[in-house]
Amino acid sequence: MNTTKIIKLHTLKLFLASTVFSCASFSSATLASDIGQNLRNNTEQGSDSENYLELGVMVRVRDTQTFKSSNGKGSYTSTGLFINGSYSWNNVFIENYSESGHGLVVGYNAFTNDDWSFDLMATTGLLKVSFEHDSLYSPDKDELMVGGRLSGYVGNNIVQFSINQDATGDHNGTTASALIGRNWQLRNWNFHGIIGAEYVSAKLNDYYVGVSEESSAHLDTLDAYKAGDSVSFSTELGVTYPISEDWVFRATGSAITIPDAITDSPRRRSKKSVATSFRTSLSFVF
Repeated sequence: MNTTKIIKLHTLKLFLASTVFSCASFSSATLASDIGQNLRNNTEQGSDSENYLELGVMVRVRDTQTFKSSNGKGSYTSTGLFINGSYSWNNVFIENYSESGHGLVVGYNAFTNDDWSFDLMATTGLLKVSFEHDSLYSPDKDELMVGGRLSGYVGNNIVQFSINQDATGDHNGTTASALIGRNWQLRNWNFHGIIGAEYVSAKLNDYYVGVSEESSAHLDTLDAYKAGDSVSFSTELGVTYPISEDWVFRATGSAITIPDAITDSPRRRSKKSVATSFRTSLSFVF
């Protein structure tokens, strides 16, 4: 990534971060559009969820692939802090959910009725917590994607479709995903399940795991490789329990398939076809 692109990307990230603090002076209710957050909060159909801020600690046990250039292990346990929260004002919203697999989201709710909601949004790596998807792509590279997200209530299920395009000009890659989930309430225990599929374009895959002819000749340890597009599948099961009015416990197990376009790359250290994780967290809601 050249200096101009780095400055451009950091400027965009600073703009998004400044938007967070500038909006903090307003108050409004927001529809929690992230499917995982809706299910964990047991959001009622068509209802609004309060703006909130949540701080917590998370323990993660992961089994995943690693890059040859990385010193990390495929299976490990880690502990870290996270920030969850959402805020909206005049249909402009900001959200960050540690369980979502991406970082800070800034967007605009373009359409909402009793059953459907459509958002325009920008997604960054800012405040991102390590996630299963990190096993597919290098965690060392910045990201800024723009796109749209359609969420709907179908019976007892929530469905969500999204498409995102690279906004940095680094790879001009595209992702598209489809998710469906539902929750089950058992006294104060809120259980949920999500299954989904994600398409990733060849441009994005090749940017992260491809090896050009020039790089292969220079490194001399990696064969040239051009990655194609891919489809991966994911599943998640979790439970949320409010210990008190302010304290919340969560536990989540998830798995995502790793497509051949990724595992065939000479940059990969192993040929694992599935990445898994189990996460538990305790958080305080302000």
